Amino acid sequence: MALPRAPQRQTPAFAFSFVERAIREGIGLDKFRAPEMAEVVRFFYGDREPECVYCGDRDVRRWDHVVPVARGGDTVLGNMVPACARCDDSKQATVFEQWMTGGAPLSPVSRGVGDIAGRVRRIRDYAGHYGYKPQSIEQRL
Repeated sequence: MALPRAPQRQTPAFAFSFVERAIREGIGLDKFRAPEMAEVVRFFYGDREPECVYCGDRDVRRWDHVVPVARGGDTVLGNMVPACARCDDSKQATVFEQWMTGGAPLSPVSRGVGDIAGRVRRIRDYAGHYGYKPQSIEQRL
């Protein structure tokens, strides 16, 4: 029987990552409510049931930042997409195209998802359709 990993010590760097995320979100845009959610669903699915934009899983429980908050992403139409927990947890702060086409654990490539190029193109089209462009912290201040 394999034993679980030993508990890890929490370091200041771990806490600072949460503080940094809170600061980035605090100065970023947050305009994503029910009307914007409905617009995303219409853009990607029309009348169909939503699925994870990254892998197609129907168990969609989260909204993911296409451009992660850590890379200047905002919580706005054009940057938020429906995602399954596996994709959201695996992608983290990685650029979505690199993650989708790379071999990270639970990435679409590593799970054998089909038409990844088409999915990447559709996500790019979505950001372009709504004119989303991330801004650095320096540009925001």
